[in-house]
Amino acid sequence: MANPNWVVLGPGAISGLMAAGLLEHRQSVSILARHTRKNSVSWQITRSGKKTAFSAPVVQLPLAKNSVFIVAVKAFDVTDALQRISELDGFQKTMPIVLSHNGMVTLPATLKGLNVHYMVTTHGAVKSRDENDTICIEHRGSGRSWLEAEKKSTQAKLSPWFILQDAFPPLLLEQDLSEKRWLKLVVNCVINPLTAIYQCVNGELLKEKWQPQLYSLATEAVAVANKQGISLTRDDCYQEVLRVARETALNHSSMLQDIKQQRRTEIQQLTGYLIQTGKAAGIATPTHQALLDEFQKRYAN
Repeated sequence: MANPNWVVLGPGAISGLMAAGLLEHRQSVSILARHTRKNSVSWQITRSGKKTAFSAPVVQLPLAKNSVFIVAVKAFDVTDALQRISELDGFQKTMPIVLSHNGMVTLPATLKGLNVHYMVTTHGAVKSRDENDTICIEHRGSGRSWLEAEKKSTQAKLSPWFILQDAFPPLLLEQDLSEKRWLKLVVNCVINPLTAIYQCVNGELLKEKWQPQLYSLATEAVAVANKQGISLTRDDCYQEVLRVARETALNHSSMLQDIKQQRRTEIQQLTGYLIQTGKAAGIATPTHQALLDEFQKRYAN
């Protein structure tokens, strides 16, 4: 694909970082905004205390035939986002869609034919608005990313994925991200609900008093993942939970941020999904169920 036309939904925290990187690499970027009457969208990125302003035009319809979409949304918004994109004038099912979200989502049959490329990222970013209503994205933690891409598409000289690797490093291309998506689900099902319930930073979970509960949560989640054909081990997942908590020790989890901002959380797409998948596979998840019960008792979310 020559000179892809990048269409970014949002921009949200992660998609705003990706759009900024693409603009810095002189790529054609347009914004698919939810609500705007303006011809362009502006946002500000803060990296290591340095602020940089970015702006991109609102997407023009019909879509260019070389359009590539970037969608990084909350799990509960995935279906609506993909449905909206599929209804755009000029949309073709062959158009690549980079999709990044927490949790797990089962797409309806009408959307399963889309050219979706899942992305897993460990970058930390927070979106807010300042007193002038400007979109502000703070890059709080540099991480790594993985993109699901078929081997034949990665071998093409003009593949858009090579451009994205330069614009949003480090980005690794893999043919199957099932294991990494499940690993991220396990980590999120441990860190997010606990930090949201107890209103603490991620690093709090490194203390000794939390370890039996962390290990139990990881053990149950891995048992469910194994039943889905995912080759994870409880010790590896437990260590990954500790690694993430250590690397993001001073951060508030996305779920805690949602609670503080009185926004809808992804508890059902994380813990709820894990519990229901476990039930369907005959795997009991009492520690996760207790966590969900406590969460709903406190927040009714």
